[in-house]
Formats: sequence, structure tokens, C-alpha cells
Amino acid sequence: MKRILFACFDFFRDEEVCLSKEAFELLLKNKQYPARLLPVSWEKIDDAVKNLMREDFEALVVLGNGRGETHKIEKLAVNAQGTNILDNSDDRCQGDVIAPDGKAAYFSTWEVEKLNDELQKEGLPSQISYFSGLFLCNGAYYRALSFESRSLVRRPIVLLHLSPERNIRLDLPKILRALDSSLK
Repeated sequence: MKRILFACFDFFRDEEVCLSKEAFELLLKNKQYPARLLPVSWEKIDDAVKNLMREDFEALVVLGNGRGETHKIEKLAVNAQGTNILDNSDDRCQGDVIAPDGKAAYFSTWEVEKLNDELQKEGLPSQISYFSGLFLCNGAYYRALSFESRSLVRRPIVLLHLSPERNIRLDLPKILRALDSSLK
């Protein structure tokens, strides 16, 4: 089994439920998988991801709060950020690129098709998505993939947007099995 590190987002003030934070708390109790909490802050996300990428892990899963009835496996991170949504520091990021000299986009280094198959074998509704949004989930994902692109051996990295229609307490053990299986 590969050592999977989870990056979860702290509670976002405009959400009634924060599945990413809930998953973080469950992972801390589980103690089998290390998890780190990312800030919901445009100002702090760059340093948080840099610190995360310096850690010792074999695969990275960024967990974000999704929309809709399925868990979405994000295949693509884009070099763009900005929405009308305020972060937890009351900052707004509109129409900016993440890295002015960076690539337009990065593909996930995880075998997302295999992960999707494994999630569905576990009975979870999932799909592959090609747009991870322009908020902090995409920002963290792009930064992680950009950092990893400079490595000779690239570790698997994926962003999984969790469905708010699902019960994370019931789904997380299945997600963990699917992640492990998809890395074999």
C-alpha cells in the first residue's frame, strides 16, 4: 500500500456542511492516513501547498467540497483562479492566473479512469470531471501539480470533489479502498 497524504480544506464559512473538513477529522481519528488542513485563503494557499509538497508521501489526494450527486474526480487543473466568492479572510480573487509563466493546465498524475472504476466497484456514484472550478480547490491542485512537474519521478496527485448529497462517514472507507486499489 502506498503512503497516501490527504490535503483537506478547513471549514468554509459559506457552506452549511464542509465535507472536506469532516473527512479530515475522520482521517485524524483513523490514523492510517496522514491528513493536512489547507486554509480557505487566497493569501495563504501558496505557502500551504509548498509546505505540503515538501512532505514525504507517495501519492496525494486533495479533497474538496463538490456539487451534485456524484463524487467528481478532477482530471485537469487550470492556471486560472477567481470567483465572486469571498474566502475566509474576506478576500476575493477575480480573473487572475495562478502562475503568470506557468502552463495553461496540468493533467492529474493519478490514473483517474482506474480510480473512477474502483469507486464505482465500491458502489459509489462518481464521474471524471474536466473543470475543477476557479476557487481554492483548483488553486491548490494546480500548484501541487506544477510543483510535481519539476520532479523526475512524478507522484500520483488527484483532486476529488466530494458530493454534498452523500454521507462522508459511510463513503470514506470505500473511497480509501478505491484509492488504494487504483494505485496497484
